[in-house]
Amino acid sequence: MKIGINARTFAVDEPGGAVQVSINHTKHLIDRSDTDVVLFGHESLASLFSNSEIDSSLYLPNSQVYGLLWERTALPYLIKKHDLDVLYCPNGNAPVTSVACPVVMCIHDVNALKGWSNGIHQVYRRIAVPRGAKVADRIVTVSEFSKHEITKKIDISSERVEVVYNGIDPLFFSSDSGEELMLPDDYILFVGSMNPRKNIQGVISAFEEVKQTECIPHKLVIIGPDNKSIFKNIEIEKEDHIVMPGFVTDKQLKYAYENADVFVYPSLYEGFGLPPLEAMACGTPVIASNRTSLPEILDDAAVLVPPRKISDIASTIATITTDVEYHSKLAKKGKNHAEKYTWENSNDDLLKVMRQTFS
Repeated sequence: MKIGINARTFAVDEPGGAVQVSINHTKHLIDRSDTDVVLFGHESLASLFSNSEIDSSLYLPNSQVYGLLWERTALPYLIKKHDLDVLYCPNGNAPVTSVACPVVMCIHDVNALKGWSNGIHQVYRRIAVPRGAKVADRIVTVSEFSKHEITKKIDISSERVEVVYNGIDPLFFSSDSGEELMLPDDYILFVGSMNPRKNIQGVISAFEEVKQTECIPHKLVIIGPDNKSIFKNIEIEKEDHIVMPGFVTDKQLKYAYENADVFVYPSLYEGFGLPPLEAMACGTPVIASNRTSLPEILDDAAVLVPPRKISDIASTIATITTDVEYHSKLAKKGKNHAEKYTWENSNDDLLKVMRQTFS
């Protein structure tokens, strides 16, 4: 099966969760013996996919703004040139007019359509995503929650939307201890972008409350890339008890997960939520929001709390950090639960949708 992938969004220095998921899917599709994959995007993609066919025709400056123009003008011609069986658009970046092959479009969530993005990006997504969804032959998304959001917000039939859950990198299950980071001996961990929907201020407030009430020795470690200008941003005041390493490698992230006492993720809006599953895979207890997709993805393997109730988050942190038996029980339960999510299963499900679309 010949698959084209619109890889325009991959050419970034610090990829966010949705782009990382798309890159993982692409690597697995390339590695399969039953697929022939060609990537469309900037020539810098060669650094990620060194042994893959990449068509960067007319993609001149490595600019996302220029990429939008390329996507609307050059990409339809390139699709026809390569005689594809299907085009996969992994980040809501599908053509807005019909092209020469069936199109499968992935929409991770509709956060931009609900006001969680910023400025021109939000305007663009509100126009382009619904239009692309209506033109695409099939849509995949990452949770039943997102499927419901898509069908409600974009007004398309649920029969056109398939759920393909994300997977967890085998690194996080392995005995590899990762690459050491300069972190405190005792710490609570958050991983994510500096976006208000991640509720980082809620994490900080809960951490400060438990520090005052329980006098725990822990610091708060916040790992993640600087927020992109396309998203609404937050400012975090630098405190002695808050450590911010910034964007880290996967091996450094493994080390951070594995050595944290608790992972806290009270997000206000998630289409899937990969970091808490990665933390579970590393044997770290998880506290997460009881809203949006997180109850579906995490089930009862995490402690789910109302994300706006700071005292609930704080008291749960206190319980897990002081009750050794409960900590151990929750860590074991989380690790077992995380094993359900593999990239092999996820990629099989995605390819199944592509085959159905082609046939």
